[in-house]
Amino acid sequence: MKIFLGIVCKKEIYKSSFFLVVFYLYGFSFLALCFTDSFFSLPEKFHSLDNENVEHKFPRLAFHNSRWGFLVSVALPLMTLLRKMRTNPSLKKGSLSASLNLAFFLSKKKGVKGSGRTGKGCSQPPTACQLWPWSVETVLLIFLSTGNGTLWSAIPMGTGGPSEKWTDASVGSSVTLPEVVVKGEGDSVLPTASPTSSVFGFPMEVLDIPRQVTPINQTLMKSAGVTALGYLDPVSIAMLIPGAYSGLNGGFGTAPTVRGFAATPYVNGIQDTLQHFSFGGVPWNWNMVESMDLTEGPANAVFGATQPSSGSVNYLTKQPYFDRFRGSVWDSTGMYQNYMWGTDFGGPIGKSGKAGYRLSYMGIENGSYYQNIHNDQQNIYLAIGLKPTENYSVNFYGDLGTYDYMPLMGMGINRPTSALINDGLYSTGFLPIQEVTSGPAHNPPFSTYAGPLKPISRRLSTVNPEGGGRGLSGLLQLVQQVQLSDQAQLVNNTAFFYDQNAFLLPSRFYDQSIPGDYEVDNRTEIRIGFDTPIWGKAENEKEAFNITHQVDLGVEWSFERNLDYVSQSFSVLNAWDILQTNPLMWNAELTPAFQARVRNPKAPSGGLWPVPGGAAGYYFEPLNGGGGSTDSQFWALSPFYQHNFTFGEHWSLLLGARVTGYFVSATTPPGTPAVLSTGYETAQLAPLFNISPVYKPFPWMTAYFDFNWYYATAEDGAQGGYTPASTAGNSFRIENRLYEGGVKFSLLGDKLYLSTAGFAERTSLFNFLAPPTPADVTGFELSATYQPNRHWWARLGYFYAQGTENWSALSHGPFMFGQQYNTDLVLALGLPLDSTKPFPPGVYNFISWPNSVLNAMVTYTTDFGVGLTVGLLAMSSQFLDYNYAVSIPGQYVANVRLFYANSSWEASIMFFNVTDSHYWLPMGSGASPARGFDTTSIMAGLPFWIQGTLAWKF
Repeated sequence: MKIFLGIVCKKEIYKSSFFLVVFYLYGFSFLALCFTDSFFSLPEKFHSLDNENVEHKFPRLAFHNSRWGFLVSVALPLMTLLRKMRTNPSLKKGSLSASLNLAFFLSKKKGVKGSGRTGKGCSQPPTACQLWPWSVETVLLIFLSTGNGTLWSAIPMGTGGPSEKWTDASVGSSVTLPEVVVKGEGDSVLPTASPTSSVFGFPMEVLDIPRQVTPINQTLMKSAGVTALGYLDPVSIAMLIPGAYSGLNGGFGTAPTVRGFAATPYVNGIQDTLQHFSFGGVPWNWNMVESMDLTEGPANAVFGATQPSSGSVNYLTKQPYFDRFRGSVWDSTGMYQNYMWGTDFGGPIGKSGKAGYRLSYMGIENGSYYQNIHNDQQNIYLAIGLKPTENYSVNFYGDLGTYDYMPLMGMGINRPTSALINDGLYSTGFLPIQEVTSGPAHNPPFSTYAGPLKPISRRLSTVNPEGGGRGLSGLLQLVQQVQLSDQAQLVNNTAFFYDQNAFLLPSRFYDQSIPGDYEVDNRTEIRIGFDTPIWGKAENEKEAFNITHQVDLGVEWSFERNLDYVSQSFSVLNAWDILQTNPLMWNAELTPAFQARVRNPKAPSGGLWPVPGGAAGYYFEPLNGGGGSTDSQFWALSPFYQHNFTFGEHWSLLLGARVTGYFVSATTPPGTPAVLSTGYETAQLAPLFNISPVYKPFPWMTAYFDFNWYYATAEDGAQGGYTPASTAGNSFRIENRLYEGGVKFSLLGDKLYLSTAGFAERTSLFNFLAPPTPADVTGFELSATYQPNRHWWARLGYFYAQGTENWSALSHGPFMFGQQYNTDLVLALGLPLDSTKPFPPGVYNFISWPNSVLNAMVTYTTDFGVGLTVGLLAMSSQFLDYNYAVSIPGQYVANVRLFYANSSWEASIMFFNVTDSHYWLPMGSGASPARGFDTTSIMAGLPFWIQGTLAWKF
């Protein structure tokens, strides 16, 4: 930090308006996040009697949220004027200021109402207006227009010469760090195109990495439609990696499911622990992602993993531009109220090429194919890079996001049955709301009031439109690199994650209130490369034999603070007849059974208690176990050592070790009555070890074996951290181990990449109200990528695996969180809905997880920039319950994408589910915690729909 401040002062960067903008946007945001208990408070809920146009119970942040207002009145005039300024230096600076002020005036005047949602700006309750009176775009415009346009005049124009590539300093020939390359539509999709450091810390060729790893660049993300919905789409991810088939995860997924378990997310190499089995409290910001590296199997010694995992995904965020000013303005519009827009621009700071920046904004105003689902989201991302000397570089990354959303969290079509899946017929029948309850007591059998099967629209959901939520997320990251010598490099990576959210799902009943959780993580490492001669001399390479060493050692520490209020044990999703009753009546809070738990310490999970300082209607349960309420903080300290040996041309050995000390304090949160208050403090050690021998008989072939073993922790708060239930069982001794062997090929002059692997992995299932359960996944996979030239590329993948849960050592077997049996069986046995008890101990196969997944994708691009992509995903059948009675049959999805690109424009039309296949998605798959809702909810897959995207590049 002293070095960074010295650069700022020496170069007088602090005198520029650009520095002031950065300081205001992120300095003040950081102070607010650190010293304010609540960045914005939640207004009282309100009800609407108009069922045709129900206002969201939480008024949106006061954004005009009009993509056209932003693009037409702000972005396009601004970019046009910037371009003119670059070609006409005599253009007066005041013109920019005047244009910005005019754009500001127009953007405040314009307003576009959302689809059935509020478009009234600050006419809603005053709390939101007082705390956030302007949109992100407006704040930017105020800053930009201050000082008569001095911001852009302070940034010298580029030379227009050849690009100066921004690369990390090298540490000898064997440990050179990869340069960050921004890839476009026509770039290589071969995994061997560039090395990656996301697996073992050092940059390595994918062919030489003893794990299955897939780099995913922008070309692949666009081709599969990964970001088309604004959240992690399980179908699109599986079209790229068949082993990454995922459930919906509420639309909050920060990482896909890999080999049946949630992958661990990392941002530029730092683990994001403000999530629970890749479940975040707000939608993920895909706008800041330039590319990602997905590794199958848990992380190794350098990066570590806190939670059980069978995969990791390292998001590499957008990098600053150092060569010349460039940018784009884009808009995506799709069927079912799918609206996304944004701008991305950057360039050098000064003429030396030693400093650069990049600013990126994205807005989302999405409705949904599904009833009452929406997401209004805005994110602004900033990257600044400095390279004052050849031996020192520093990069800053920052992201700020605001969200107003209704999540896809266990609330699809309820009462899933074989008749619903196969014939579209819904089980009708309902009780008076006074009789609705959770559990067997005073709950009449469904057979006493069940109605006939009736056709149902696939668009319906169990969502009460009065629910929903708001949130705010923040990221600050500083990465410094110092070249100590030709063979040594020092790297310091510091990240700050922040998350604040509150949302309520009345029909389920679930609510979550998080005033402001945060994580600070720092990793300092030294990377060393050297050779040990064994025999012969270096000048005679054919007779010499050396051992080449790559060593990465250091220490990582982190601190996390969690104050989470959650209510989740009163589950009544199957009680509502969504075909014949009013959605506003799907509210568990209106039932006498719910009210009987309010302020009742003898009720399940300690009863329901109002959230201190929260909005009316928000409750928490003090003792609701994993994924629940907590007031916790913990420190983690992790020394690590990774050593890669290369023995001549054919053999190598990778060894790594890490040990993490956890120092945890967890109690029931404030607001808990004294009679229920509990807590604990503990210190725990969690070791990690990995070893990987590699044999490379030919330059185009690698065979490997990998063993990874570590102790994970449950980290079972709603968004990380630990609950008072963490002392149960082996919550700090969760064994995670991997055996994997594979062979990789790079053939036909590096135009064909083939990879195959077999694996056996042991990890643990998360359970809401019980200790983790040992689980095993055994299988094999293969993948192929072929790109003979710039016109053609094709991908093919296949994944087969068996997953089992071993409950034999526990007092009970698996249980469904909402309802034990499927609704067909409930009706046949004369049982009540929304009643559950555990199955007996034993070994059970995974549910909601296809054993076989096949994907294929092919793209052709003409010399004129016109191209076509066709993608296919096929999967085998999957059972939804532990009776293995109701299943989703084998299904497939096919997408087609037409695109055009040149130096100034990009356009594409995506045809999703082009055959209009009636596929289904479970709430949770494999080991996902959301699998517990698969007997109470299922989501119809999206039908045929179209999305168009247009981008202007400058």
